[in-house]
Amino acid sequence: MNFSLTLFKAALLSRLTGWRTWLLLLLLPAVTFGARALLPAEEVSTPVQVGVVLPEKGGEAFWARLEARSGLVVTFHSADLAYAEGQVAAGRWDCALVLPQDFENRLARLEVDGLFTLLTGPGSAVYPMVRETVSACVAELISPGMAEEYLLDSGIVDADRLDNLRPRLHEVLLDQDRVLISMESLDGRPLDPLSLADSGVSNLLSGLAAILLLIWALLTAMDLGRWLDAPFARRLRPLRGTSVLLLPRLGAALVPALCAGALALLAVDHPLPCILALLPYLLFWGAAILLLARLRPVWSALPAVVPFVPVLGLLLSPVLLDLSLLFPALSPVIRWNPVTLYLRACGGAWTDGAVLAAAGVVLLVLPPLLEGKRA
Repeated sequence: MNFSLTLFKAALLSRLTGWRTWLLLLLLPAVTFGARALLPAEEVSTPVQVGVVLPEKGGEAFWARLEARSGLVVTFHSADLAYAEGQVAAGRWDCALVLPQDFENRLARLEVDGLFTLLTGPGSAVYPMVRETVSACVAELISPGMAEEYLLDSGIVDADRLDNLRPRLHEVLLDQDRVLISMESLDGRPLDPLSLADSGVSNLLSGLAAILLLIWALLTAMDLGRWLDAPFARRLRPLRGTSVLLLPRLGAALVPALCAGALALLAVDHPLPCILALLPYLLFWGAAILLLARLRPVWSALPAVVPFVPVLGLLLSPVLLDLSLLFPALSPVIRWNPVTLYLRACGGAWTDGAVLAAAGVVLLVLPPLLEGKRA
């Protein structure tokens, strides 16, 4: 015990006096806080802006329904045509909706084909969702007229009785009588559009921190592998065992990594879950470091692998986007990627954090057991 503690203190002192440790402590928070500062404030904090050009007369009922759907995800703005075109062209608004001057008359005649003109720019992305929202508002307006035509054409009622039924056609159904839609993620978790809109930046910052810590872990594996291959460690290995030699040095390497990660994650909106999720994440990579450091062909090849880690980390985890939605064959790889498990643990899926911890314990216990059998 005294030997391990002495080795840990010496390794930690060596880490704290090395420039690479301080580079990590400064670089990791600088990346996350810098990314947070460089993200346009409007894109982070405000919803998507959509313009609506109403006719000179009419359209009030439609605008009231559209405005009721305006919220933290999409906000609708009433404007004239010239201003809406300028805002969309400048990229300040995602798109704009133009209503015809005879809007009310066409609704009364149930003529909805080509009813709207949608102005989009090169960066427009949410106009399909806007079309769905607009269609829902129009459906509310024309549904009583459509119901009247159906009742008359099918012979269910005649024109004399229609006046008595007309008030019922304008009634709003109660919630228990409606077809309600609930959204959930691919893994079955409830999906709130408002929380989804606010989670993109936190997911990006947490993912960047996780990928940088992964690079640190690979560099640490190379350091421990070289140290284990040195004459001093070779002489001690038969006396103390490989695990006893590596564990104190690994702990000395993970302490600065945990501190740097915790500081970096203060840039996230809700940092506590992300900081707690660092514990199983670093446990997993710490155990992986011990395994990689024992395999000379592996750790000696890591310098050629490290430059590709940031790209692979971004592509094979849902930091920026989930490629498994486009390429289903990648789904198992992305789902069980340690970075993905860490991000899901940050989002409250602590079972994924438990999977990381369990995998780390297995990797931590397996090499000493194999050493014992060889002995």
